[in-house]
Order: sequence, then structure tokens, then C-alpha cells
Amino acid sequence: MIDIHEAAFETTNIAYHEFLLFYKIGKPVVYGFVEGREDPSFYRSVIDNMLPTNWEVKLIRAGGKRKVLKLLAGMDWGRFSKKQVCFFVDRDLSDFLAEDKHAVQNLYVTDSYSIEYEVATVAMVMRTLEEILGVTDIASPEIEKIQRTYKSNLDVFIEAMACVMAQILIWRRSGASACLNNIEPKELFIFIDGKLSLKSQFVSQADRIRYASSRARVPFSTEGEIQAAEQELRIKDGLRKYTRGKYLIWFFIQCAKEIHQQISKFTAKYKAPPKARVELGFQNAMAILGPRARCPQSLKKFIEVSFLEHVRQSTAGN
Repeated sequence: MIDIHEAAFETTNIAYHEFLLFYKIGKPVVYGFVEGREDPSFYRSVIDNMLPTNWEVKLIRAGGKRKVLKLLAGMDWGRFSKKQVCFFVDRDLSDFLAEDKHAVQNLYVTDSYSIEYEVATVAMVMRTLEEILGVTDIASPEIEKIQRTYKSNLDVFIEAMACVMAQILIWRRSGASACLNNIEPKELFIFIDGKLSLKSQFVSQADRIRYASSRARVPFSTEGEIQAAEQELRIKDGLRKYTRGKYLIWFFIQCAKEIHQQISKFTAKYKAPPKARVELGFQNAMAILGPRARCPQSLKKFIEVSFLEHVRQSTAGN
């Protein structure tokens, strides 16, 4: 445990020292600390599009939410401006965890579980099909058919993953160290002719929970406990908002690729799927899709009152 804490401290120090290497007083740059390697793909394009042309943003990966928050707590705000140096983290399940509440001027917390929520939208599936997978110039009724299929598949996915997310909430509350990345939706679901469904061995909620428990290496809860936690998720803001981003992005990629492969079922224009312009997979998804995602209003407002206010103050001072 001591080694783990020392490693975390060292990683945080590395991120801070990287920041110091780039930081220069008066330079037309704003700085942001983000959690991991996928985050800059989303945040950089959003911030760049809002900054004046002679300004730039430097994003530094801290290596996780706790490390971002640790950097925020330890920063010398007598030396740095809170409008020039900001922090960006995922909401995760913090709405249900008292110890995770955040209300800091220069800290942005995603509206939903994570930034992947902004990617996995109906509008983005159409852009992905056209710009990445080569499906172009199809008629409006065919587009609507694709959109209905995507929405239907998303509903199936969210409902099926509800019990897993409820179990994750219970684990988080108990402080259990669950290996959430080991829970892989590809093992639970299958696409058949464009439609998503659970594999036969996971139709039962109990089987999905047992699978998640074995992969996460944490004991599973009782049926009553899981039902109660799931109800909390439903009542608060809906299941989709609290579905883990990595699971959601898996669904989005696979659904888009399945529609591409089954495109002849959606439009008579294609007898076979067109050649993809870019190979899309889980490893490069956010690098490709992040810059195409829309900026949520909450993030736009945050950038306006932080980075853009710093730009205005700096410009006025010159």
C-alpha cells in the first residue's frame, strides 16, 4: 500500500513538473489538467475552437481523477491564476458518493458519467457512418431508420447494463477495489442483423452480475441491494447518464460498425458495405470521435468564465 501511494505521488509530481516546464508568465497559453490519455482528444478541440487564434491550450494528463484533484488541492494560487489553470474530471458516480462532491471555481465536472457520453449520440453515429465508414448520400427516410435502430440498440444496452452499474455503485460506496476495466461488454452482447441482444448465457440479471463480479474480482451483492441501487440510478437522472463511459463507447463503436456492415438492410444504394476511410476501434475511438463531438453547454460556459476571461484580462492589460 505504501508503494502504491508513493507511485501515485510520483505520478502527480511528474504532471506538476511538466506543467512548470511549459508555464511562462504572460505567454498566450491556458493550461488544463485532465485525467487520462483519451481526454485531450475531446477537450483540446473544444477549447481551441473557442480561443483567439493567437492563443493555445496545453493539456497535461495527471493519470486519474484522484491525481487531478490532488494537483488542484496542492496548487499555489498565489502564484497561478485560477482562470488560466483549470482542471477537468469525469463525474463518474459522484452524485451518489458523499465524499466525491466537487464545487470549485476552476474545476469542470462532466454532466454525465464521462466525456464519452458526448460522443455516443444519434448525431455522432451519422457523422461516423459518413465521415469515417464511408456511408454517404442516403435519403432522409433511410437516415431515420438508422437512427431508430441506434436508439433501440442503445436502450437495450443501457437496460442490460443497469444491474452492472448498480453493482458498481455498491462497490464504490463500500470502497471495494474493483477492476472495472476487466468487465467487457463484448462478452455479454451480440449483434444479429443490426440488432443488439444479450448472449443466451447472460439473459439473466444474476448471470450478468456473477460475470461482473468474477471479472472485477469483488464479491457480488444481494438481489435486493442491487435492485435498490438500480432504482437510485433510475430516479436521479436516468440510467444512461450513469453508464460507465468505456462501456458506452464500446457500444457506440460496435453499433456504428454493425450498421455499416448491414447497410444494405437500411438503404438500397449499397449492396455491400463501402470501404471505411479510417479503421475505427476501441484504441483510437476517442482520438477520431472526440474532436467531432459537440461541446456541452456546461463546458462552453465554464471555458467562457475561466480561460476566455483570462484572455480578456490579459488583453486588457497590454
